[in-house]
Amino acid sequence: MRRPAALFTIALALAPIILARRGVAQAQDPREEGPREIKKCQTISKPGSYKLINNLTTNGDCLVITADFVTIDLVGFTIGGTSTFPTVTTAIAAGDNTRGITVRNGSISGFVGGVELAGDGSIVEGLRVNGRILSALGISASES
Repeated sequence: MRRPAALFTIALALAPIILARRGVAQAQDPREEGPREIKKCQTISKPGSYKLINNLTTNGDCLVITADFVTIDLVGFTIGGTSTFPTVTTAIAAGDNTRGITVRNGSISGFVGGVELAGDGSIVEGLRVNGRILSALGISASES
């Protein structure tokens, strides 16, 4: 009967050391920060995860992606365009030299081009897209 008590005492003594080491091992790498917040239309030139924190409105292109492996979550917000034809504007665009672009979860309205992703491995999911004119292009994806 004394042996289980001794093991229990040892386990209690080791628990803080084991838990402390576990916490260090799981510390988040500062380079792996959470989703970056998007407050305004901009060029996205760094890979990573991004999320809108409010609706965006512009009379030009809104989010231009120049980096690989970018995820944009609209989080239910809307990107709205206000330009008039013949001005050709796009809500979210990534050129044919990009790859691994994901856009999801929101609404896009008022653009001639809603989402135009020309690189490889793109994903678009959970979007509602309405164009400004009858010939508007909602979602366009092409292989480079």
